[in-house]
Amino acid sequence: MLVNQYYSPFGSSIGCLARYGMTPAKEKVLLSRLGELNTVLSEGAGAFGFGVAAPRFTGHELCTPDSYVQGPSDPAPMHPDAAGELAIALADEQALPGLSPAVVTPTPSQSPPQRSALG
Repeated sequence: MLVNQYYSPFGSSIGCLARYGMTPAKEKVLLSRLGELNTVLSEGAGAFGFGVAAPRFTGHELCTPDSYVQGPSDPAPMHPDAAGELAIALADEQALPGLSPAVVTPTPSQSPPQRSALG
């Protein structure tokens, strides 16, 4: 089993969030609470023998050109976008001990699976 910690959505600049009322003081409070939440998640995982994955969005936070986080005007603000979800999945993969990606290699006697018209 694996528990995901929450990623930090904030990078070195929160300037793009000023029009939504974000200030450095509010960011500090939110990051403090995020740290507390991640501590609880990590301790809870440890108490039950679960692994912990800590996804990092370094360089891909809000206000960066290639953000993995949906902004305040997006359909799911502060949630990861598709690239962010992939980053979380990769962090999960790295956190699972002994996990190696499954690779299926057809033998010469096997033909590739046929796809139906529906996909």
